[in-house]
Amino acid sequence: MTPQTEMDKNLLVVTAIQGYAANHNISESATYEKFEQHDMISLIREQYDALHTQDLEETVAFAEDVMKRYESQEA
Repeated sequence: MTPQTEMDKNLLVVTAIQGYAANHNISESATYEKFEQHDMISLIREQYDALHTQDLEETVAFAEDVMKRYESQEA
């Protein structure tokens, strides 16, 4: 993995955290904790090959979709 790829993966994670936080009116730190709890950060990094070919908003949508599934399973 190149240093640029690692930076790009980090960008996807940050974008997902910021977008999710804004969409749910919660802090980015609370979003980070929620993502850590559900291993979303690793999942986003694992999905880099697919996500980096799309608009950054698609990364946020991906995170939204996965988190909805987790939350529905917990309810």
